[in-house]
Amino acid sequence: MKTDVKRALVATFVARTAANGALRVVYPFLPAIARGLGVGPGTLSSLIALRNLGGLATPVVARLSERRGRRWMMLVAMLGITAGCVLTFATDLFVVAGIGVVLVGLAVPAFGLPMQAWFGDRVPYAERGRVFGITELTWSMGLLSVVPISGFLIERTSWRAPFILVSVFSAIGALAVVRGIDSDRPKERTAHRLVLTSVRVRVLAVALLFSVAAEIPFIVYGQWLEGSFGLSVAGIGAFTIVVVVAELTGGVLVTLYGDRWGLRRTVLGGLLVSGVAYLGFSVTGSELLLGMVVVVAWIAAFEVTVVAAIPFASELAVESRERLLSMFTVMIAVGRAIGALAAQPLFAAGGIGRAGLVSAGCVALAALLLTQVGEHAPATPATTSTHP
Repeated sequence: MKTDVKRALVATFVARTAANGALRVVYPFLPAIARGLGVGPGTLSSLIALRNLGGLATPVVARLSERRGRRWMMLVAMLGITAGCVLTFATDLFVVAGIGVVLVGLAVPAFGLPMQAWFGDRVPYAERGRVFGITELTWSMGLLSVVPISGFLIERTSWRAPFILVSVFSAIGALAVVRGIDSDRPKERTAHRLVLTSVRVRVLAVALLFSVAAEIPFIVYGQWLEGSFGLSVAGIGAFTIVVVVAELTGGVLVTLYGDRWGLRRTVLGGLLVSGVAYLGFSVTGSELLLGMVVVVAWIAAFEVTVVAAIPFASELAVESRERLLSMFTVMIAVGRAIGALAAQPLFAAGGIGRAGLVSAGCVALAALLLTQVGEHAPATPATTSTHP
């Protein structure tokens, strides 16, 4: 691995850990944050659905990144995350706090897209699962660095505590980008045209479906833990350690074995295992240990799916990598928005079991679509694109 790639990997790991912490801290504490803002969980879930549409802006991000450089775009995104967190904790008004939450939703994918394209251009496909796997470990590290301590702080201070914490982390992440990644502003502007072939459309549909499936239980699992197991806010924060362990397991599996197994096969395996886990929600009842097993299987399998799917998609359009990845991000954003909107009605109608059943159907369809897509041939140094 080249020196500039190693340095950038450290910088983006720090920054993206903060970014993902800002995005994800809302989920386990959704009931507590909603109470603090004087709204119901359904209202905050709708706001999260709107926030999740931030990925729709990534085609614009792709064009800005082509014009101004990927480091510039990553830095702007980190400053946006910091500003969004500050705006959220600095007000008592739901509308103003909501603007901050949505700003974070816009900025997180605006960081991820240029980061993925940066590594995609510099790392051969045969090694990309390992490198992308390391960058995706930041999802679990974001939870680990913020959520357990946030549950403690919320009980002793207020719902604002996690947003104050994450705003500091995000500012540190912005500094890491400045120090760890060299300026890559292009000397001349080049437009990259993207053609949506049938294979690319199938993979984009897979991203949409597995995102819908995952977001449904993500939205309601805080309520499920409170209602079915009687966990307090601090207890939910502690339970999140289980989620972190599961995510780390999934991310490490892809990092160590994804390139060896083949990224397409790895995605397919993640979809099938997560489908079984989603069905498992219907048998958990009030058994906390069984609920923990199901959550570990769900989170680990989902992490395997998404971590392997991103580098797999990065090789679908080497001539227009950023634009294809932006469409991939759009599909994830739309899927998460659909899942966020569907979660509360499904949970109200049939509890976590009904929600899991719908999620299982989504990943089954995604797996069927993926069987119609072939594995990429491993890239060689001679055929791997580079970025000056």
